[in-house]
Amino acid sequence: MNQWDGSDERERPSGFGGDWRGSRPTFDDPMSWSVRFFTIAGVTVRIHLFFFAFVLVMLATASGRGPNAWLGMQPTLLGLAALFTVVLLHEFGHVIACRAKGGTADEILIWPLGGLATCNPPERHDAHFWTAVGGPLVNVVFIAVLTPTVGLLYGEWWGTAIPNPLGLSRMLQSEEISTWWEMLLVLGNFVSWALLLFNLIPMYPLDGGRILQAVLWKRKGRTRSLRIACQSGLIGAVVVGVLALIANETMLLGIALFGGLVSFATRRQLDAERDFLGFEPDASEIAEIDEELGYRARDASGGLAGRVETKGESRGESPAQAKARATESAREAELDRILDKIARTGIESLSAKERETLQRATDEKRNRNG
Repeated sequence: MNQWDGSDERERPSGFGGDWRGSRPTFDDPMSWSVRFFTIAGVTVRIHLFFFAFVLVMLATASGRGPNAWLGMQPTLLGLAALFTVVLLHEFGHVIACRAKGGTADEILIWPLGGLATCNPPERHDAHFWTAVGGPLVNVVFIAVLTPTVGLLYGEWWGTAIPNPLGLSRMLQSEEISTWWEMLLVLGNFVSWALLLFNLIPMYPLDGGRILQAVLWKRKGRTRSLRIACQSGLIGAVVVGVLALIANETMLLGIALFGGLVSFATRRQLDAERDFLGFEPDASEIAEIDEELGYRARDASGGLAGRVETKGESRGESPAQAKARATESAREAELDRILDKIARTGIESLSAKERETLQRATDEKRNRNG
């Protein structure tokens, strides 16, 4: 994926976690409004300014409820601590999984709707699958430790040890939670469950939507699987949004709006790529284009198997004909390289020169077809 190198012609990165990474704060780009918190193992953790605003609003609201309220200052502070810790480690799960599959990952953004890890896994379905699964696996580890502990401590499994994601208020009002460490234990368990369940909703760009795309990738191709994930994301956004309105959950509504907007924007981008190219930029369709240009299909690794020799290329040519054939072969080889790049990393990875070459070839093909 593209990395921003600070040049005048900036290529905004578009990694696993979004296109905010590496961008300087600008007024017209809210996703860039963040500050560096710390760096560990080559991963920079940044905090979005909206997250600071979210914390201040939560604390101000809690201070007006009194010290003994079920969502007073102490529960709010402990809940924010549990939320930050679980979300941060969830995102580190994505980072570790991405690196384990040979990808790069070096930045995490914490914002009011959770976290965004910038991961650039290799363009293979298995690498994207494990990168997406890495975050939820961290929640599973938390749950494996905290849920049995809470269940044995209070003797109540359903509703407490295995919480209702929308039932936090009832749980915190329990008289059995008497100390701060018990409350932190219960809140950590609750956040782990809630984050796991919401992220596994098959709604792009949540982990569930990305897992769905990775599972479909091998059979449907990168672009078609992403299109299906976006369609699932739009449906999921409507369902989650309705549930959020019924339950009066503002954060859940924000997640639904975010997922719906990203799914819609990604689908529009895929439509624009298809309209620009005249075909779906997937390996299967690009192989057909290669054959029309005189190339054999790609091998299993995605590389070129070599150009097919056509009649009259090796003998009986004048110097001018040989030069013209060499020029055409070079042009076709460059076009094939560009198509191969699209199949592996998407059209957004092309440089301005590559886009110009592709546009010229596309126009020529359309003119030939009338």
